[in-house]
Amino acid sequence: MYLYAQGKDCDRLRDGVDGTTFKDVWRAAAAVCDALRVNTGQSWQAAATATAAVPEVPANRCLELAIVVVMRGVVDYHASNPTSAVPLQPGAGESCPRHLSGLTVVDENLNPVPGLQRPGGPRTGGTWVRLDGYYVRVSSLKIDGIDSGVETRSAGDYSPVYFKTPAATANNSFTVTISDTLDVVGAAQFFYDDSGGSSGSPTAGPSSTGGPPQPSRSGAALP
Repeated sequence: MYLYAQGKDCDRLRDGVDGTTFKDVWRAAAAVCDALRVNTGQSWQAAATATAAVPEVPANRCLELAIVVVMRGVVDYHASNPTSAVPLQPGAGESCPRHLSGLTVVDENLNPVPGLQRPGGPRTGGTWVRLDGYYVRVSSLKIDGIDSGVETRSAGDYSPVYFKTPAATANNSFTVTISDTLDVVGAAQFFYDDSGGSSGSPTAGPSSTGGPPQPSRSGAALP
C-alpha cells in the first residue's frame, strides 16, 4: 500500500478489490489514496467514512490488518493536522514476512483431520495436506529439496495451498519447503504412518522444523 500511496497510484489499489474476500479494506485503501492525491475536504471525508466502515478483519489476515493500521494512521493524522501534508515514510522490513510454519492433514473437503499427533499418512501417498504459514503465491513446492511435481489446490493468491503427498520411497518422512514471489523461511515435516494415526491433539496441528512463529497479526494464507 505504501508504494501505491506514495506514487498516488490509487487505481492499482482498486484493482485489488476483484480478487479478494476483503473488498471493503481495498476500497477504503483506494479512498485514502485518493485523499492523499487530491487533498480536498470531500476526499478526506470519504476516506474517513470508508475507513470507519471496514468490518473487523480476522486475526490471521496479516496483510489486511497491516493495511487497516496504515489507513487509520493516515486518516487520524490528517484529522489532527488538517493543514499539513501527511508524511509518507517507508517502514523497516516487511509487515508480514512470508514463512512456512507447519502442515495440517485435511480430508477431501479440505477440512482438518482430527486426532493426529503429527502430520502423517500412509506410505502409498495420496494424503491431502495444507501448507500453514503466510505466503502469497507458491511458485514451487519442494520435497527434500527437490521440486515435487505433486498435485496442488488453491483458490489463488493469499489463499491456502493444499498438496497431495507422493508415495514413500526409502524414508519414513519428508521435509517440505516452498518458494514464493519473495523469500520464504521455514520448513515442515510429513511422516509416513500406515497405522492409521494415533490420537492426540484435537486437530492435525502444524509441525514445524524452522522459521519464525506466525505473526500475531498474520494473514496467510490460512482460511
